[in-house]
Amino acid sequence: MAYIKKNVNLFLLFVIVLIVVALAGLTSYYHSTYQNLSTSYDVKLSEITNLLDDLNEQRSRLNQTTYELNIKEERESELSGQYLDIREDYDKVRDDLDKTKSDLKDTQDSLAATELSLISSQNQISALTATVGELQSQINSLEDDKADLYNQIDDICDYIQSHNLSQPGECN
Repeated sequence: MAYIKKNVNLFLLFVIVLIVVALAGLTSYYHSTYQNLSTSYDVKLSEITNLLDDLNEQRSRLNQTTYELNIKEERESELSGQYLDIREDYDKVRDDLDKTKSDLKDTQDSLAATELSLISSQNQISALTATVGELQSQINSLEDDKADLYNQIDDICDYIQSHNLSQPGECN
């Protein structure tokens, strides 16, 4: 019995030592695992914090970009309206210019026709002036002839009267 008691005590001692060693081993194992887990948690928490910071920064950039996009869309809309207004004005001015060019062409054609008419009228005036000059010349020549004929008649009448060849009242 003593042997069994000694063996049981030894066995119990061995079991207690084994449990203590196992407990120390498990404690050490779980301590290192917990420490690794804690370190991993701290690293992951740091990464998550960095990711949140990056996410907030990206969100801020996105908000800024959205704001700029809205401003650009407003400007584009405004510029589009201005472009349409300018385009309408351009079309009006172009139509007015085309009409003015057409009026100018018509006026130039009318001017050319009037100039031709003026030249023709001036030529007619020159021709009529020349004709008037010729007719005036003929009139002067005929008046000279007439005056010569009257002088001849007077000479004849004087001759007739001086020779008493006429009847009274024929030469006056």
